[in-house]
Order: sequence, then structure tokens, then C-alpha cells
Amino acid sequence: MAETYTFPTDFPEPNLPTASNSGDSYKFKLNDSTVSTTSDANYKKTRPRTTRMTGTWTYVWVGVTTDQYKTLEAFLRKVGTFQQFEWTNWNDDEKYVVRFAEMPEWQENYPYGWQGTLKFEEV
Repeated sequence: MAETYTFPTDFPEPNLPTASNSGDSYKFKLNDSTVSTTSDANYKKTRPRTTRMTGTWTYVWVGVTTDQYKTLEAFLRKVGTFQQFEWTNWNDDEKYVVRFAEMPEWQENYPYGWQGTLKFEEV
């Protein structure tokens, strides 16, 4: 039986748009599942590719401590972009099954801590 992973609950919340100096810190994208074809007469026909549309969430962090970053790095090494895991969205407190859409790049900004972006895609 496959192991079930959960995003670390002790990782700090991201800098949401209400935080000062957090800039563009939260994005949500609903991924379109439409297939379209244009005929020779220039008529466009469309249909859904799937019965559901998945979402992608992007969050930004600044000021993450080294210990918190190490927790994240250990989790990233376990799941990469290939393993799904359960994640609780900070905006709506709903649980989603997601994977990382891409491997993140984080930077230590001394003396303030680590900063970076995580992008979650629904599976």
C-alpha cells in the first residue's frame, strides 16, 4: 500500500495579500479543460476534455526560519513533483489532494530568513 503524505502542519502560513509588503503573494488559477476545433468554414466547436476542472494555488513566504526551511526541504525531497499529498489551503481551510507543480527555488535573505514560492496543483 502506498504511503500517504501530508504537507507539514508546523510550516508557517504564507504571506497573504493582507500582510504589508507581501506584494503579489497569492494566486489561484482554474485550469481549463476545453477542447476546441475550428472547421474549414470557421465554425468553432468545443467540448470539455474532462468532467472536472482542477485548480493551481501559488503562495509566497518571506522570513522563514532555517529550521522551518529544513522541514520544507525534507518534505520536498520525499515528494518531489511526482508524489501527491494532502494539503490544507490557508485561504479556505479546505483539504485538497495536490502535488507540487514545480520544484521551488528558495533563497536565504540574511538576516531576515528564507523566502520563496510554492505552487500546488490539484490532482
